[in-house]
Order: sequence, then C-alpha cells, then structure tokens
Amino acid sequence: MTLYNITTVCIGPKFEPIKPDWLQRIEQTCKNTAIHIWNQVDGSILRHGLQYAWWDVIRLKKNLELLMNEKKPVMHIDMDIIVEKDLIDIVNLPYDFIISTEIGGPNAFPPECSNKLGFGVCSGLYVIKPTAASFMFMTLKNMMDYKFNNYSDQVNLMNYITTNPHQIITEEVVFGGKNYTNTIILIDSIKICVLDFALVIRDPIVNNGQYANHINIDNVDGVENFKKYFYENLEKLPLTCRCGKTHLGDNNICKHIEMRK
Repeated sequence: MTLYNITTVCIGPKFEPIKPDWLQRIEQTCKNTAIHIWNQVDGSILRHGLQYAWWDVIRLKKNLELLMNEKKPVMHIDMDIIVEKDLIDIVNLPYDFIISTEIGGPNAFPPECSNKLGFGVCSGLYVIKPTAASFMFMTLKNMMDYKFNNYSDQVNLMNYITTNPHQIITEEVVFGGKNYTNTIILIDSIKICVLDFALVIRDPIVNNGQYANHINIDNVDGVENFKKYFYENLEKLPLTCRCGKTHLGDNNICKHIEMRK
C-alpha cells in the first residue's frame, strides 16, 4: 500500500551513476512508498533561463503535480542523500510542510535570512502534504517569477518567511527512544516543521542514529568515492565536512577529526 511518494531529480552525468545505488537503498529501507525520478527539463517554466537552482523549479512543479493527482504526501530526497532508516516517521509528523535543516545555524545559506531566524532550511529533503499545496504553489510562483532574484526554493522560502508575519516555536518528538527538537514556523495558517539537524545530517561525521546523511559528492572527491558511503561504515570513510582537503588526507585544518576518536 502506497502511503506517500518519494521523488528525486536525476539530470546530468554527476547523478546518473549513483541512481542504481540510491534506488536500491530507498527500496530496501522505505516501505509503503512509490518512487518517482524526474529527469526531464521543462524549459518553458524557466523564464529567466538556466540560472542557479533552476532544478528546484523543475522538481517543485513536478512534485506539486504529483501531490494534486494522488492527494498523498510527497517527500523529495536529493540523490546525494543516503537514507539510513524508514522515513515514514518523518512523513507522519503532524505538520503541513516538513524540511531538513541547513548546516551553519545563523550563518546558513542564505545568511541574510538565517541571521534573522537563527537557522536555515535545506531542501535536500522535504515533505509536502495536501494541506500545504496553496502555500507551495505560491512559493513556486515566486521562484518562477524570480521574486527574490533567485530560483532556489531555500532562498524563496527563507525570504518569504522573514518578510511576512510568522511565529516560531519548538516541539519535542521521540523516535526510537531518542529525543529530538524540531523548530515549527507558523505562517499563512500552516505549520512548517524544520527538522532537528540530528535527524537528517548535512556533512555527517559520525553515526548517531540519524535517519539520513546528506553528503556533498564533491566533498568526498567524486562519484566513485561517494558510492562507498552506501555500503561502508561512515566512520571508517574519509570525513565529509567542508574543512578543506580532508577528503585527500590533509586533516591539519579540520575541527571535526577529534569527533571520531
């Protein structure tokens, strides 16, 4: 029984080689879902050409079409995210739109917004529920119109939140006996859940029961090295952080190396 849909974008030579590994991991880990891969570019909706983050427009449009057709939650997962646990726990959280947290805290991208909120959002993983459809169609329109001078969904979401009335609270959740603190944004009569960073970790260092690891392929020196993170112990592989040349063995400037000792 399909309770929700998982989607991703696979366009270009960087992601095509990891598609089989990504698919296999999703199929093995996530139950009661159907998987959809978007690989076609609809240039007609890119009114400002192939500017940065044009892929965000493509995927949000497709995700909203799927949402409206099937009336089931749609979870987008970037292909450079390695899922470690069944994501149904996250889908079932009682919020209209759910999104992972960007690394960097109050300096996260885009910093002009995270400076105000104290955190950033990362659209590498997000869930749209039918109750968030109107809000996300508005977001798509802003992206297509280049309202905030950027196609990026993160940039558009963060700018919209910081320039419109909203309230921020925190709520606790327990998964597998562990406590997590999610940040909830109340805006336009919906609830946006920004997940505890420990649930979906950007640039992971150690295994700590996270549901997914978001690893920049370039940080680990390319596709073939990235594939290892599907099959080998994270803590025995090169660090995925952005401290410089850690993936090449130069740990002199890395502040995270001590976390593995």
